[in-house]
Amino acid sequence: MKNTDTFHILALDGGGTRGIYTAQLLAKIERAFEKPIKTCFDLIAGTSTGAIIAGAVVSDIPMTDIVELFETETTYIFRRRWYRIPLFLSKYPSEKLAEIIAEHLPATPLNNITTPLMITSSEIAKSEVQIFRSNYGESNPADKTVSLRDAILASCAAPTFFAPKSVDNLLLADGGLWANNPSTVALTEACTTLKKEVKEIRMLSIGTGHSVNMYRNRRGWGFLTGWGGAKLTSYVMTLQSQASARTAKLLLQQNYLRINPEIDFWELDTLTQLENLKSLAEHDFEKYAAEIRAFIFPKDKVG
Repeated sequence: MKNTDTFHILALDGGGTRGIYTAQLLAKIERAFEKPIKTCFDLIAGTSTGAIIAGAVVSDIPMTDIVELFETETTYIFRRRWYRIPLFLSKYPSEKLAEIIAEHLPATPLNNITTPLMITSSEIAKSEVQIFRSNYGESNPADKTVSLRDAILASCAAPTFFAPKSVDNLLLADGGLWANNPSTVALTEACTTLKKEVKEIRMLSIGTGHSVNMYRNRRGWGFLTGWGGAKLTSYVMTLQSQASARTAKLLLQQNYLRINPEIDFWELDTLTQLENLKSLAEHDFEKYAAEIRAFIFPKDKVG
C-alpha cells in the first residue's frame, strides 16, 4: 500500500507522438508493481499528450491500451491535408484527433471524476491560462460540466498543428504554451486547494524527451529559416518544461523525481521514432525501477 502520510503527484508533459514514451513507462510500472497507476497517486496532472494519458489513468484504462493507441492511431491523427495551404489552415484536421479520442476515452463529465485530475489549456482570446479540474476541492463549478474528452482536446490543440477548441464559449489551445510540464501547476494546487505542505509531497514527473540537437548556428534567422516555423513552438514548450522541472526540484528537492530522456530533435508529429521511444522507456524503467518503487511505496521493501 502507498504511504498515506505522503501526498503523491503524477505530472505528465506534453509532446505529441512522444507521449508513447510516457505511456510505455507507466505500462511497465503497472506491470511490475501490479497496481493501476490511478491507485499510486493522489493528484494527476497532464498537458496535451500527457492529458490523454492522465485521462486514461483516471478512467481505469490500462496503460498498455494507450501504448497501442499511439502505435495504431497516430498515423491517422497526423495525416497531412492534401490540400493544405500552410498560411491559412492548421497542419492537421482536428476532427481526426477528436474521432480517436472519442473511440478510446469516455465522455465522462469532469463532475463525475472523483480522482483529483488537472488538465491544462490556454484561453487564447483573452490571453489567459485555463485549468480543467475534476470534482475535488473548491474547483470552479463551471469546469465540472465539461467532458473529459473536450478538456483533452483543448489541451492538445497545439498552435499550427491543430485548430483551437471551443469549449463553453472559450477559445482554447494547447496547455503546453504555458505548462508543458505541469509540475509547478500541480504543486501549487496541492499546497493551496488541497492544503498540503511541501514536506508532505512527492512528485513523479515524466517528460517526453529533451532535445539536445534542436538548433545550430546559421546565417539566416527568419521565422521559417533559422527558427523553423513550427519548431519554435516545440522549443518554447521545451524551455517551459525545463523551467518547471527546475523550480519543482528547488522546492521539493529529493521529493521530486524527474524522468525525461535526452533525444535528438523529434517534432510533435514525428512518426518514425515510436519504437525508439518505447525502447527508451523500457531502458529508463530498468534504470529507475528501484527508485520509482521506493518513491511511490516508501514503506515497502524493495527487491
